[in-house]
Amino acid sequence: MLSNGTFLIAVLIMAAAALATRLAGAILMSRVRTTRSTDLFLEGLSASVIAALVASMLAQSDLRDAMAVVVASVVMLATRSVIWAMLAGMACTALISRLV
Repeated sequence: MLSNGTFLIAVLIMAAAALATRLAGAILMSRVRTTRSTDLFLEGLSASVIAALVASMLAQSDLRDAMAVVVASVVMLATRSVIWAMLAGMACTALISRLV
């Protein structure tokens, strides 16, 4: 097991690495000239990462999780609200868990 000092050093190193990558990204993007296609790519990147995470989760999950994703997707399309979609997905999961 790690001692408290070793654990703290590890956490500080990870925090510094995370800060350095965020700062480096901001500095690089401020110096690089972007085109419209680059902007569209960067805007769509977060949605594609979320879609990949959801697809990976669905591949390893059961019907309850799939139903929750379907419900959340329908609510998201209907309301355009991420909060309502998340709440609907969680409610669907809780309801199915309670009934089964």
